[in-house]
Amino acid sequence: MAFPPKYFFTVLEAAVRWDCTQAQIAEWAIADEIELVVGFSEVWFGDEPACGLMIVPGSAIRPLFRPHGRAAKKVYLHCARPAGSATWRAITSPRDGFRVTAPDILITATEIERFESRHGIGRRGGSNAGAPSKYDWEGFYRALLKRIYTGGMPERQRDLIVEMQDWFIAHSEFGEAPDESTIRRRIQSVWQDLKAE
Repeated sequence: MAFPPKYFFTVLEAAVRWDCTQAQIAEWAIADEIELVVGFSEVWFGDEPACGLMIVPGSAIRPLFRPHGRAAKKVYLHCARPAGSATWRAITSPRDGFRVTAPDILITATEIERFESRHGIGRRGGSNAGAPSKYDWEGFYRALLKRIYTGGMPERQRDLIVEMQDWFIAHSEFGEAPDESTIRRRIQSVWQDLKAE
């Protein structure tokens, strides 16, 4: 039995997938290049209740993803756009706004595909895909996310690089691994974003 496909990505997962920073994704949302969504429990727009998936303004969630200095731990949204609507609506209840944290911000799989197609990025196969990579970068990113999720961030970036190099050695057929500088380039944006919090 197969699991259903992945429907949502966090901003961190998208940043790792695209080798960019979370702050860049927030900025693309401000520029209307990509839609970010949040699953809302009950909110009110005037005298009309609403819940479910809604698009959120990039400018409102930007403090959660600052590239330098301390990122905000939470923000309060005062407007949202119901999925399928072109109109932003003011949230009247909760009165102080709807509280969200960075992990609450999602990107739908459909939006990921649209963005990648529009900008010519992503992992599309085909006859022009070129030679396969020598290293399992897909597995590397999954292992990196799992390591950060279960063990947090180490004190030094080099410790994480060595751990991930060991992962390659343990999971490759002939015990091969990329050099440290290659791994550093792959984790740099994730390291900077998470250590800034």
